[in-house]
Amino acid sequence: MKNNNTNKIIYGCIVLFVFLLYGNSIKNNYALDDSYVTTVDAKTPHLRVEKGIKGIPEIFSTHYIESENQSFEYRPIVLTTFALEYQFFKSNPHVSHFINVLIYAITCVLLFVILAIMFSNYNIILPLLITFLFIAHPIHTEVVNNLKSRDELLSFLFGISSLLFFMKSIKLKGDWKYILFAVILFVLGLMSKETAVLFIFIIPLTIYFFTTIKLKKIIFYGFIPLILLIAYKFFKNLVLDDSVVLRNFAFFENPLFYELDFFKRIPMAIYTFGYYLKLLVFPHPLSSYYGFNVLPLADWTFISVWISLLFHVFILGYAIIKLPKKSILSYGILIYLIGIFPFSNIWVPVVGIVGERFIYIASFGFCIGVAYFLLFFFKIDYSNVKLKLNKNVFKIICISILFACSIKIISRNADWKDELTLFRNDAKTNNQSYFLNYLAGSALHKESQSIPLGRDKHLTLVESQKSFKAAAKLLEEGLNNNQNDYYSMSTLGTIYVNYLGDIDRAIPWFEKSLKINPTYEIARFNLIFCYKKKNLTELAISLYEKMIDEGTKKTPIYFDLHELYLSKKEYDKSIEMNKKILLEHPEEIKLYINLGNAYMLKEETVEGLKYFEIAALKLPLDYGSTSSRPLSVNSATSSMSSA
Repeated sequence: MKNNNTNKIIYGCIVLFVFLLYGNSIKNNYALDDSYVTTVDAKTPHLRVEKGIKGIPEIFSTHYIESENQSFEYRPIVLTTFALEYQFFKSNPHVSHFINVLIYAITCVLLFVILAIMFSNYNIILPLLITFLFIAHPIHTEVVNNLKSRDELLSFLFGISSLLFFMKSIKLKGDWKYILFAVILFVLGLMSKETAVLFIFIIPLTIYFFTTIKLKKIIFYGFIPLILLIAYKFFKNLVLDDSVVLRNFAFFENPLFYELDFFKRIPMAIYTFGYYLKLLVFPHPLSSYYGFNVLPLADWTFISVWISLLFHVFILGYAIIKLPKKSILSYGILIYLIGIFPFSNIWVPVVGIVGERFIYIASFGFCIGVAYFLLFFFKIDYSNVKLKLNKNVFKIICISILFACSIKIISRNADWKDELTLFRNDAKTNNQSYFLNYLAGSALHKESQSIPLGRDKHLTLVESQKSFKAAAKLLEEGLNNNQNDYYSMSTLGTIYVNYLGDIDRAIPWFEKSLKINPTYEIARFNLIFCYKKKNLTELAISLYEKMIDEGTKKTPIYFDLHELYLSKKEYDKSIEMNKKILLEHPEEIKLYINLGNAYMLKEETVEGLKYFEIAALKLPLDYGSTSSRPLSVNSATSSMSSA
């Protein structure tokens, strides 16, 4: 490692290998949840990101997610990267994907550097093998392909960079310049995603295993990131004005949201550990979403729970026993366990039950373990710095592993081409997943709207209907065992009325939802919408009026009620209602148009023209976008809110 030319060749090979594996992802478009971090189309603008450099102060003073239904987390570094992108390239998914691949390449170079420092007394084959196994692990396809997962990329990048400078400081006998760099990088990691908090454990653990400093100094270095975390929490609470607001979580995202008994979570947590291990050992099939029915709600009767329990207790015991000897395998096991534990569903249920991005850090420990076993199995003395590797079988095995993983990665990148490709593929792979079928149906329905009338449009709509029917069937089966989830009951009703045109099957589900939560506005609105479609006009009007009397602020309710008043020729009621809501929403152009229409039908032309003129002076309106359709539940896969 003292040869600079050799270093440059290794760094170049790492970057080249990363781009060979992920180069085909650069041509991909936006996909799952990317709208949370940037503007993906004109209908879903990300207002803070669109301000570019000028929006950065606002990004640093607001939640990561800011919407009507939810506001949570603080990840300003991530949004800042997208704001800078928008400043110079506008909405360009290919630039964003290139940057994700570049971040991954830089991460892998730094990973090799830190491994070379950690294993400075060993042959270079050890850090090289770990690095290339890490690069080629297919479990990383989500964090690289999903732009929203840039938070994971940056969090880990800054985390290992902080670790690198802590190690440099120790090697150079406490150089405060490097400690300062480590502090800054750790804070940047926290501001990317709070999974960087895991480095509070990883940093002192690494210092213990790979340096000879005394315990007091290890504790000192361990306290630095802990103090930084406390200061960061204080700063975040100072900066953010509003409290955290989380959306409703549905049973299909994770049934444990409805399981209040902590002890019943334990077998599911053990099962989760086992499933993550399975994904690391054999990463196929991969999925953008897991959730209910893809993974069962495991209990103590599952043999897989007991196998997972025995295995993980065994490796934890081994790691603890070998701790005094500073075994490399012990270190890898502890990194693996530290990386998985927060996402095991033991303390907080994880949206989707499991997620590939959640084990990004854990995969580092796993790759250390795999490299160790490969070298041990082939009896390669990696402690010999001058070792010349002559074992062809070992080389063939390693190349075969990297080649197989590379094929999987390149193939999986193509699945992330866009939302339609991703959901259609993953719904076929996991056909028992309600949510993947729902997402596939929604993507196909959206695609059909851009296809001219003809055979292709018909086939796309038929495929969309098939996906929605499968989704409805799976959701209905799930609700039989989760009878308190009013959110999902309303969603099922929306699928029936919105996409399958079956009002009679929709109504009972809205009614069940409201029986559990009578104030749930989406279910109330959609139930009334069904009554309107069945020509129960008087009933629909009375229920809308009741919602308005109770103080609802949902403008689609006023728009719908306006149409019902006009159908009954009750023009004065429409005018009175529209004027009342206009006081609270003077920016809503459609209210002026509705008033103009009501006055014109009442044959008060001059008054009608006055409101039309006001509307004409305001911004253009997509007039048909705000009514004549049931309200959809916010069904984006917000896996972010779980971590």
